Amino acid sequence: MKNVLTTLLLFTCIGNELMAQVSFKASANNVVEVGENFRLNFTVNADCSDFNPPSLGDFNVLAGPSNSTSTSFQYINGKTSQEIAITYSYIIQARKEGKFTVGKASVNVDGKVYYSNPITIEAIKGTSNSNSVPDIDNQPVTSDNDGDIFVQINLSKTTVYQGEQLISTLKVYDRAGLKNINDVKFPAYTGFWSEDIKQAQQISLQRENVNGKIYSTGVIRQSVLFPQQSGKITIDPFEMEGVVQQKVGRRRNFFGEMVDVYNDVVKKLKSSPKTINVLPLPENKPASFTGAVGSNFTFDVKVDRTELKSNESITLKVTVSGNGNLKIIDKINVAFPNTFEVYDPKIVNNLSNSISGAKGTNTYEYLVIPREPGEFNLPGIQFSYFDIDSKSYKTLTSKEIHFKIAKGENNQSISSTTGLSKEEVQSIGADIRYIMENDFQLQRKNQHFFGSLGFILSYLISFLIFITLIFFLREKIKQSQNLALLKNKKANKISLKRLKEAAKYMNLGNKEAFYTEVIKALWGYLGDKLNIPTSDLSRETAKETLLKQNIDSQIIDDFIEVINNCEFAKYAPVSIENQIEQDYQKARNIINKLVEVL
Repeated sequence: MKNVLTTLLLFTCIGNELMAQVSFKASANNVVEVGENFRLNFTVNADCSDFNPPSLGDFNVLAGPSNSTSTSFQYINGKTSQEIAITYSYIIQARKEGKFTVGKASVNVDGKVYYSNPITIEAIKGTSNSNSVPDIDNQPVTSDNDGDIFVQINLSKTTVYQGEQLISTLKVYDRAGLKNINDVKFPAYTGFWSEDIKQAQQISLQRENVNGKIYSTGVIRQSVLFPQQSGKITIDPFEMEGVVQQKVGRRRNFFGEMVDVYNDVVKKLKSSPKTINVLPLPENKPASFTGAVGSNFTFDVKVDRTELKSNESITLKVTVSGNGNLKIIDKINVAFPNTFEVYDPKIVNNLSNSISGAKGTNTYEYLVIPREPGEFNLPGIQFSYFDIDSKSYKTLTSKEIHFKIAKGENNQSISSTTGLSKEEVQSIGADIRYIMENDFQLQRKNQHFFGSLGFILSYLISFLIFITLIFFLREKIKQSQNLALLKNKKANKISLKRLKEAAKYMNLGNKEAFYTEVIKALWGYLGDKLNIPTSDLSRETAKETLLKQNIDSQIIDDFIEVINNCEFAKYAPVSIENQIEQDYQKARNIINKLVEVL
């Protein structure tokens, strides 16, 4: 009863926190082979009804729609949130080559109709393995790449103006089963100012049609490049080592079954160099041009006040926004009156890099102090840039600013004192500046830390910490020498790692590899946790050992059932829809139960 009341209270507290923006998305492989089975998903993040699919006349529908629902709750700092996902899935295949558009599906959520995004799927002719490396950019590839895996530098442009931005994308193309990446050597981009584009730490592989073949492609790094000189500039090759799994034969496992044997093979990959033609900027440069190259630039000038007294400060802000090489613009020419004392501007960059290039805002903040009374005009400030779209220079001009400077209380002429920054200068004309007003400690002369009580205590504490570390390390060495204990402690971690590997194969649709990893996770956990040698692992041994540990018979039966189901499904010619997902969840659940009781 207490648990029921707690659950009811939790759902009562959730209230309006469960409300979220409805999202309805379609997803599928963007490139497939004719006759290849693939999954088409429509996912909505809210309870819905009246699912209306689009026409799938260009495809053979093998199964579907089947729906699945996942829900999760989070309770953080007194706030509850819910995530729900309802997915409608089809198994389809393309009938012929070409590009086909899957239209919008619709669902009803709380009386309102929502539509999914249309997606385009390209179907190509089925291909066979080839050892030739596709020449993506019609340039020879000078590397030991083979046709199943290679790397490439892809450029958004190969002809640019000096200072014009372009995007460099380092990609790996894989058909060999890439497992890991080692020893990456990125190009130096000599002759360019480069800025990396922020990416996710985990490389996400996407299917891509390369010369009529489907590759899994992953972006290793993307950078925004700004050429700093004109002429031909060559980008050095991109190199790395790719670890792939290669089948070397077959052998019998400890159940007597014939299984494939794979070895990790290291392939040294090297892209071709790239040459970029950098055009010089036209010679008719305006006087106010300071090197800005790009597009959609805007220019704004603001001053905090125009009426003040002499020796008081003014803050003038000049803001430049647009797409281009803003970061290398270090100054804006401003013609202040001669009686204005001007300090170097404070430059604030608010820039971002993305696959569309660098864009953002530069703010130049000037601290200005008028020294004499009177009326002064600040002429319109000009900013010139080379516009990439029109291939010409453009000049933006601000409005003229009129200042009225009244006579200050202390109007004596004082030159700027060296060593002061613009942040420190608040007023001029006072005979004493920067008196320390905070509390501070005085120290006796010839009083040293060496030989003091604190010095002795620090040595004693360090010695005690050293002794503690020695005992701790000795204990760790003893534990590491006990292999059975070490396996016992690492059993859960190793099983979770194998389940994670199984999940990767599940997402790739590799059923045999998936069930191999799941079976290894189940038997491996039991063997390591109960110190059973691999050669002695069997259903009877497992059952007897678990019964001796006083494990509930239901858990034992569930473990044996999951093992049987996985071994059967591994070689079964067909499987029930969502069978792999169900078996994966059952395996996780039974390992979690064993973790609780062992």
